[in-house]
Amino acid sequence: MIPRLKATYDKEIIAKLMSKLNVKNKHEVPKINKIILNMGLGEDASDGKKLKICIDDMSLIAGQKAVITKFKKSISNFKTRKGSNAGVKVTLRSNLMYEFIDRLVNIALPRVKDFRGLTPNGIDRSFNYSFGVKEHIIFPEVNFDKVDKIRGLDVTIVTSSPTKEGTIELLKGFNFPITEKKWGNMAKKSAVQKNLKRIKMTNRYAKKRDKLKKIIMNKTLELSERFAAQLKLDKLPKNSSKVRIRNRCGISGRPHGYYRKLKISRIALRDMASAGKIPGIIKSSW
Repeated sequence: MIPRLKATYDKEIIAKLMSKLNVKNKHEVPKINKIILNMGLGEDASDGKKLKICIDDMSLIAGQKAVITKFKKSISNFKTRKGSNAGVKVTLRSNLMYEFIDRLVNIALPRVKDFRGLTPNGIDRSFNYSFGVKEHIIFPEVNFDKVDKIRGLDVTIVTSSPTKEGTIELLKGFNFPITEKKWGNMAKKSAVQKNLKRIKMTNRYAKKRDKLKKIIMNKTLELSERFAAQLKLDKLPKNSSKVRIRNRCGISGRPHGYYRKLKISRIALRDMASAGKIPGIIKSSW
């Protein structure tokens, strides 16, 4: 029996990707070649009983027998020895791969606590997508009562896409909840709003503060008059002073790495320049 997602890919997703990616030949459309699930066990890998439990859990999650991975090198700092057990992994292809994607997207990911989508930054140089799952119990195949310890696992989706955009569009076609990069998420909204309130308060009390400061600095006036002006200045809100305002990036809201002339942070400048949004700046070849 043909999996539901495979039929959907052949009938609908290919046509959509051809129009979005401006591809004329359907064989050029990116596709998912395989999915690799990997679970590192650390010190538990030397325990035969725990290793067997992890193999059983991984086999239930993938629907295919899991294999034991071995360390390729001996590293004393990590207490690893060449040839010893490292963890378990499963490589899914063909129908089992599509069935796993269906369960992952529609059942497992919505069960993640405080789930806000998958980041698009998980694409590597080969344009494959990887992400981590902190709790393997999100998969309904795992019996929570029999789990001795909650473990994490890595999911790597190997694609045939030649570009990053192609990989993202392919995953979105399979209903992966890929979130778009938003600059506003780099700084806390509350901190940005607090700074905006301080700017408004500074503008409102600017004339009053300047007037009192002139009286305080005027040495021709009587000392009592200058002292009274100082007391009035002290009674004004502390946030009405300019020194209370933080320079924040106009795009991301970050207070660090701020360029005064451009009014943006170095990260925003770098990303905008790499995207070709700043005239006269091009990405270096090295």
